[in-house]
Amino acid sequence: MNLVDTPGTNVILQRQQRLTEEFVPRADLVLFVLSSDRPLTESEWKKKVVFVLNKLDLYQNASELEEATAFIKENTLKLLGIADLRLYPVSARSALEAKLYALSFSAQNYEDLLYNDPRWISSRFQELEDFLFSFLDGSTDTGMERMKLKLETPVAIAERLLDSAERLLLQQHDKASQELISIKEVVSSIKVYSMKMESDSISWKKRVAYMIETAAAQAVKLMEFTLQLSNIDLITTYAFKGEKSSPIASTSTLQNEIISPFLSDVQRLLGEYSEWLQSKIVCEGELCLDRLQKQCNNELDIGDVTQSKTVGFLEHGEELSIKVMDNFSASAATKLFEQEIREVVFGTVGGLGAAGLSASLLTSVLPTTLEDLLALSLCSAGGFLAISKFPSRRKEAMQKVRKVADGLARKVEEAMQKDLLEATEKLNDYAEFISKPYQDSAQQRIDWLLETQQELATTLHKLQDLKVEIQNLHIGNLQKRIPSCFLEEL
Repeated sequence: MNLVDTPGTNVILQRQQRLTEEFVPRADLVLFVLSSDRPLTESEWKKKVVFVLNKLDLYQNASELEEATAFIKENTLKLLGIADLRLYPVSARSALEAKLYALSFSAQNYEDLLYNDPRWISSRFQELEDFLFSFLDGSTDTGMERMKLKLETPVAIAERLLDSAERLLLQQHDKASQELISIKEVVSSIKVYSMKMESDSISWKKRVAYMIETAAAQAVKLMEFTLQLSNIDLITTYAFKGEKSSPIASTSTLQNEIISPFLSDVQRLLGEYSEWLQSKIVCEGELCLDRLQKQCNNELDIGDVTQSKTVGFLEHGEELSIKVMDNFSASAATKLFEQEIREVVFGTVGGLGAAGLSASLLTSVLPTTLEDLLALSLCSAGGFLAISKFPSRRKEAMQKVRKVADGLARKVEEAMQKDLLEATEKLNDYAEFISKPYQDSAQQRIDWLLETQQELATTLHKLQDLKVEIQNLHIGNLQKRIPSCFLEEL
């Protein structure tokens, strides 16, 4: 039997109080010794114990003792929650003096001398000793109570630990679940941002479309101005020289004053558009990673994955819209423009004949529409019919110019949309990539916490079964019902 005399639990030194609090749970029996001059204070250790009220000899009469006993019972119930109090009032000094006196004589007469000593009788120590011997003897009911207490103590400690662990697990599970939700919200915010980028891209598309429309209008106006019957230079060029004629002045105007400035401005704008897309996804990608790191508080085990494998995700794409304009040939457009003019003029003049051509040339020098009509009246019927088709041919030629411009605008818009989709897909892929380690780590933590909660529930159920078995113990089946490894397992 080991006896441990610990400091009082209401001592000032915290280290000593912790020492007492660590010894008490390991004890089979705790004798909580109170002094009659300071029966009980609120800082005492809260556990079911046997109370010993020492210095019984300080009380003058039974009334004072009863008053102190009542006070202790009342406060143990209030402070410690102990209703069934076992209290032994003793005088340790009187008991010690009686024992020392009896030991000074023959050992054979020790008990007679001790039990008849008034100091021993007044010390009331015999009742405490009888309880202790009975409590330590496993063959008695009191001894069985000790055994149950010894077995219930670690079970009770385990229950408290499991309860604390369960609360902690619930808190950690809620936190991990919220972290996973926050991570998914970051990824979802990227999709919202992508939609905003698509909305913002409309203004870029409109600016490019306006540039194409302006250039097309200028080209159409130039063609309309060029395709006039009064344009002697144009008619004579194609009427007499045909396919061997050199380029007319309008084609030079088209290339130098319309197409070249247009290409330069559109390519510059599309370059800015490409840089805008790139800057947007890079900025949002960095913001996404920063939000993930801050929201997860660096508690998730993700290693260096996000830092080592993200290079290349947000680099420049194909820039399809710029390629469309690079593939647009200014010389080919100029040749097409000239070819349309040639076909309109040659198709009209070719059906006039000599008289018709003379009349047409005559109209070029007459100042009024009436004079034009007079000249046309000099033409043959066939020549008149050929001339009458000139406006419709001119209109068809201008429509072809617009058709080319519309086709270019459509291709550029489609390419700009593809550039946008490629950029936003990169951004979404990047967000999925950098968030995956966070999501995986959070999900693994949630799974582990759920598994641990299940293990705790199973262990708690086993503890409940053990408590029932301990309560059903009696002397005859003690060895049979309790495994030898029980305490070690606990």
